[in-house]
Amino acid sequence: MPTPPILEIYVVWHPDDLLGTTVSESLIEHFHGPAYAGLAGGAVEVYLRSAGWGDRAGPPRPLPFMTPLPADLPAGQITVVIPILGRALARAVRKSKEWREYFEAIFDADAASALPDRQIVAVYPLSIPEADLSGSQLAGLAARPQALPRAAAASSTVLAREVAQAITQRIAREFVDAHLEERITVFISHTKHAGASSDEPAHLVGLVREVLRATHLDGFFDAQDIQVADDWEHILDTHAARHALLMLRTDMYASREWTQREVLAAKVHDIPIVSMYAVRNEEHRGSFLMDHVPVVACLPEDERGAIERGLNRLVDEALKRALWITQRVYLERDFDWLPVHAPEPVTLAAWLRSNRRATQDPNLLIMHPDPPLGPKERAVILEFCELAGLTGQLDILTPRTFATRGGTSQP
Repeated sequence: MPTPPILEIYVVWHPDDLLGTTVSESLIEHFHGPAYAGLAGGAVEVYLRSAGWGDRAGPPRPLPFMTPLPADLPAGQITVVIPILGRALARAVRKSKEWREYFEAIFDADAASALPDRQIVAVYPLSIPEADLSGSQLAGLAARPQALPRAAAASSTVLAREVAQAITQRIAREFVDAHLEERITVFISHTKHAGASSDEPAHLVGLVREVLRATHLDGFFDAQDIQVADDWEHILDTHAARHALLMLRTDMYASREWTQREVLAAKVHDIPIVSMYAVRNEEHRGSFLMDHVPVVACLPEDERGAIERGLNRLVDEALKRALWITQRVYLERDFDWLPVHAPEPVTLAAWLRSNRRATQDPNLLIMHPDPPLGPKERAVILEFCELAGLTGQLDILTPRTFATRGGTSQP
């Protein structure tokens, strides 16, 4: 699909600082994984810069903002650089003019991209924990950008979450028309009502609060954040329609009116949702509102690990949403609706009500990120459209199915 790259991530390190290889492999696995595979082609790429370019002992190949790409290829709308700060790199910067100028250019680009009409470059340095670089030239150069926490060097989980969160927040600042939140806030959707004795929603909520405090994410808990005099109905609806939503699906969750209301608000506004499935005994009644979202199993023996995985997936969903929104400008001329999530009756009904009143056009073309709907899911959505009076061309595509048609909406 002929859309320009949105995000390019470069991991840059000295070959003798071995952590660079570990970090780069971890980021490649994560950003080339299922969470981002459904976006339009070229949306996210991860590149490595370590081996010498002009000289084997010299700095690596120049980055796109240092020298033009060959054949007039476009650079990504956002270039993220993750320098791995270790002793070998600090030594090279101190002894070699070429290494020093290379990293001066990296850190200067981060500062310059804050100016109007400049290419967006975000630099997030990561220090090797055991390397004391205090007083070094490298430490002085790296003092300005937002650094990744040292814990990211030891944990692929923390690394993935911190990088995705930093990029999401940078996109929110740069693409103001996308109306994204500058800081990711997690709306904790839960019920206080327990089922049988082993179902303990209050315990799980407390553990989520504890895990959240160890991250850079913000959290919204209704009991904690709504004051006595507040209009709590309006506040809950507003926050559920704006913040990334983490469902704590305990035994009684799906049957409660307010949890259904919160999930519905998030779905209608195309907000990221992740469900933590923590049913301990049985769910007497499900809800069609609760499905069609990523699900993380929350087993009693690994509740903390499940919460961390759920939060990480929620951050990935927030970044995927931000990237899809920035891509839509290249696709809107061909499609009527470009939802972040695959359409379902709940979201389709809300979209038709809001967007189809002013036109008599019987056609409807939808594109959403991969994976595509299953045959039966697709049939239900198309039947729903026909019942709504759309009797023309009705089609639902993803970037992959669109590409197999040669970049045309025609079958």
